[in-house]
Amino acid sequence: MKEHFLDRLYGEYQEYKASVLGCTNAEIYDRCYEIDAMANFYEILAEKTEELSDDILETLLQYRGILSKMYQVWLKKYSSCYSEMQQHVEDEIQGFVKELRGDEKDGKLHK
Repeated sequence: MKEHFLDRLYGEYQEYKASVLGCTNAEIYDRCYEIDAMANFYEILAEKTEELSDDILETLLQYRGILSKMYQVWLKKYSSCYSEMQQHVEDEIQGFVKELRGDEKDGKLHK
């Protein structure tokens, strides 16, 4: 059952990749987040397959377009990734300011 699911998943991922490769460079660039997310979903599902029971795999095999569905649902969820990146940028700016100005100022971004 695991092999059958992995084959299906691989086929779906290959179809997705082929559709992307048919795009122009600008379209591919515009879809870079989607491409990365789809690759990650594929890898995570492939790894997770080993942990899933045959019963669950059989159920998942009934679902067509599992990677696309996961991506669509993912887009609707709040992701802290962006806010984490914002915090990282703020922290690094403060660090740069402290480093360049010395310890005389605290490097805070806000007035």
